[in-house]
Amino acid sequence: MTILMTTPTGGVGRYLTEALRDREDVRFLVRSEAGAQALGDVRGEVIRGDAANADDVRRAVAGVERLYLAHPFAEDQVSIEIGVGLAALEAGARRIVKLGARAFTGPEAIPDAVTGAHHVITERLREAGVPELTVLQPDRFLQNFLPSAASIAQGTLSDPVFAGARGYIDVRDIAEVALAELLAADPVGGEIELSGPQALGVPELVERFGAVLGRPVRYVEVPMDEAWRTTLAESGVHPQVIDGLHDLYTNYLREGVAGLGDGVQRILGRSPRSAEDFATDQLAPAVRRHLP
Repeated sequence: MTILMTTPTGGVGRYLTEALRDREDVRFLVRSEAGAQALGDVRGEVIRGDAANADDVRRAVAGVERLYLAHPFAEDQVSIEIGVGLAALEAGARRIVKLGARAFTGPEAIPDAVTGAHHVITERLREAGVPELTVLQPDRFLQNFLPSAASIAQGTLSDPVFAGARGYIDVRDIAEVALAELLAADPVGGEIELSGPQALGVPELVERFGAVLGRPVRYVEVPMDEAWRTTLAESGVHPQVIDGLHDLYTNYLREGVAGLGDGVQRILGRSPRSAEDFATDQLAPAVRRHLP
């Protein structure tokens, strides 16, 4: 079999790449030389190409039997993922493992572009008749707190989601489930909800981080106001993406306590990693780099 990996250096992709680095039957699609360098040494084939370019995509999917499909939330995400998925199907691929997102189903949920994009992509792949389609639906990533390591070292963690509780998941678990579905002789398939072992509010999460770090960490609420939008815009975030994040965070707040997904236990036969596991393995080393 030949496996094509999109976004091999992405949030989930980097861990999946690590697991597939020594296989000859894996093809890695990267956009630039910088992406190839970030990928590092791999035994399989590295293809330079733009996932938005039809010719590059056809070259990347030629002879592929299995596809890991992912793309960052962006204004062109839907067209890119559908384009790559349909091209792979046309080239003979039978299996697609798509990185999606957990849907909001409560009565107060509003349409948001982040989960909405995944829904549109998934429905189009289903309509196209992908023989083996797995859609991973993880909750919020624990690794999204790593960019706050410098602030945590100073004793604070800021976040817009001050209410409710979520099953924050370690991205390593998502990658391991994706790997299992890619390599299985008979994948479980369908929609697989993924979460950590407990639903935690951000303030409680911050307390657990502090306990592992052995230093006090205080939660600071970030209002989703014009100042928040301006900060994101000045850092280069597209207005459409800012709107999508606003609605996504609003749904986090409105949902209250989120249900937990059983995907890690069901696919891997073990419990998901905890917030403490993440803090010990990844957050603590990142924070130490910012300490005097």
